[in-house]
Amino acid sequence: MSVLLTVLFWVILVGSIFLIPFNLPGTFIIVFTTLGYQLIDKVPGVQWVVILILLVIAVGLELFEYFVTVWSSKKYGGSNYGTAGAVAGSILGAIFGTSILPLIGSILGAFLGGFLGAYVLEYFQNRDRDRAYSVGKGAFIGIVSGKTGKIVGAIAMLIIIASNMS
Repeated sequence: MSVLLTVLFWVILVGSIFLIPFNLPGTFIIVFTTLGYQLIDKVPGVQWVVILILLVIAVGLELFEYFVTVWSSKKYGGSNYGTAGAVAGSILGAIFGTSILPLIGSILGAFLGGFLGAYVLEYFQNRDRDRAYSVGKGAFIGIVSGKTGKIVGAIAMLIIIASNMS
């Protein structure tokens, strides 16, 4: 049972990384899977402090993803409206993209939705297409950078788990 449980544990952990681009909470799945495994079949070497560290990292990665998107759209000249449009557009785009083309549609929808949300709200705020385009581009860069950083962080979480298992 223990070997099967360990294999399932690692399949879920690795699979969680692939959920991140789809706007799903892969980092939190890593934390709660590790917590569940610890409660069911004590993970050898993984102490409660490690689970707490994983939780802090997961929260930090969520904040990182959000703030990178905000920072990037602001860096490219975005107002609060453009920035809000980037965040809302990314979420709505992922939902809409999934309904059109499952899996890959949510990734494309998040990226395109972030761009369009920033562009549209920034344009309505300032009536300047060039600025709106620049803010949309910044939002797109921020979303891609945030997700990439979050994936790297999730991989680091798995390394922490693996290095603490004995």
